[in-house]
Amino acid sequence: MRRPNHVPKWGTQIVFCKPFKKTKENDQGEEHDETFWVMRTYTVFNVDQVEGMKVDRFRVGQEPMTSSEIEERFEQADQLIDATGADIRYGGDRAFYRADGDYIQMPHRHQFAFGEFFETMWHELTHWTDHPSRLNWDRTKPENSYALGELIAELSSCYVSGELGLPVERSLRNHASYLQSWLQALKGDSKFIFKAASQATKAADFLLAFAQATETEPEEVLTV
Repeated sequence: MRRPNHVPKWGTQIVFCKPFKKTKENDQGEEHDETFWVMRTYTVFNVDQVEGMKVDRFRVGQEPMTSSEIEERFEQADQLIDATGADIRYGGDRAFYRADGDYIQMPHRHQFAFGEFFETMWHELTHWTDHPSRLNWDRTKPENSYALGELIAELSSCYVSGELGLPVERSLRNHASYLQSWLQALKGDSKFIFKAASQATKAADFLLAFAQATETEPEEVLTV
């Protein structure tokens, strides 16, 4: 039987890129860190091609979360916000992080559409992680570092919302449009998406660690 010229394949290949540091000695015997990049390819699948309860919430056409489930997820999100200890001030009609004062300015919750309050909060909290006392992002940024910073913040916002299982179906198109606009500002250079994704992952992990800390915090023992 002759093999067909074109064999369809399942899944899509992606490239994962991550920096690694290795300590080396120079000719004088002094140690220094040397950074190099490791790239790996993986095959990912559309959610319709996989089975399992863990991915059911991502399927199109599935039963929406109940109001009690949504309320529980929002409560967990509020607990995470409180756990960060960030200086968050409410008022006005703009959301931003002020680096020189190390605070976040947010409009009041009722001014946001469904779910967009938390997505905006994660975006600004990601900028908050850029403070020198926290992650202090890589300072070797290009001239268009503002676009790169916005791309990092938006990716991180998506990561945190997804990890917390927050309903984001109504705003996925807005996320995609926002990300595309900043990618265009970066002139479609592929190295920026790798840099942004790497930093966004670090920022999301940093924020989510506050939730894990509250979950593992030991109960107070009362003594008589």
